Parts: sequence; structure tokens; C-alpha cells
Amino acid sequence: MLSNKTIAVIVPAYNEEKQIGLVIETMPDFVDRIVVVNDNSSDATENVVKKYIESEYNNTQVKLITKNINRTLHNEAEFALRENNVKESDYFPKSAVINIKPETDRIILINNLVNTGVGGSIARGYKWCKDNNIDCTAVMAGDGQMDPDELESICLPVINPDF
Repeated sequence: MLSNKTIAVIVPAYNEEKQIGLVIETMPDFVDRIVVVNDNSSDATENVVKKYIESEYNNTQVKLITKNINRTLHNEAEFALRENNVKESDYFPKSAVINIKPETDRIILINNLVNTGVGGSIARGYKWCKDNNIDCTAVMAGDGQMDPDELESICLPVINPDF
């Protein structure tokens, strides 16, 4: 967490078996969710990320909470929004969240069932973050080319407009 806000980083990955570990290992501690979107890789990217899900890098202190509400006369807009979020998934290529416990895992693995390109992978990651009420989301490439030390300066103005 950063300034009491949940932070996620989307990591689009296509054939990044050799680099994805570096990205996960160097992610700052304030990042609550590392959302790896494996874009139908033909290498071992998926298996490498699965091993990290089973490792100490998957520890998080922040549990995602799904808000259950009862329908009343005064919250119809909330239910309309939820219905639209479900329909919105039809606009994305088929994918699968691999995690057994995504509400408590720090590393989330989403496998695109078809290759969508980097833009499609980023969009799918944003959809997951939106559906899970993440306060601030950034993107880092799966090949390790971006400096994780820059994440805080990217996120702070988003979560604290007076920064």
C-alpha cells in the first residue's frame, strides 16, 4: 500500500521466461498486486510465474474485499454498474485467472487464451484491477526494461492529487 491505497502493477508478458523473474523479484514492497498477463506465450513464462506464486514473493498483507450488498430502492445504480462490469468482459478475448486464491495472492497470473498483443494484455490487466477495486494501477514490461524505483513517483500523484 501507498498512502493507504492499493497499488497494482500490470506486467504484460509474451515469451518472457528468462526475464519475468527479475520483474517479480524487484517489485517494490508497496505494490500489493503484480498482475502478470501471459499473452499466450509459447515458452515457459506461465510455469515460471506459477513457481513465483508458490514462493515467498507471493506474500501480501492486503486482502481484496468483495463488497456484498442487498438490493434496495436506493442502490439500483450499484447493481446496474455491476451488471455492466460483467457484460464488459465480452469485449475482451478469453482468458483465465490461474490463481486459486486471487483475493490473497500478491502475484496474479492471467493467461490470455489467444495472443492479443501488448495492448490487449494491458487492457485485460486493467480490467482485473478495476474489478478488484485497486486504487492505482501502473504498467511495467515483462522484459525488465523499466526501473521499478520509478513506480512510487508515478503512483503518488494519482493517489494523492495534492502531492
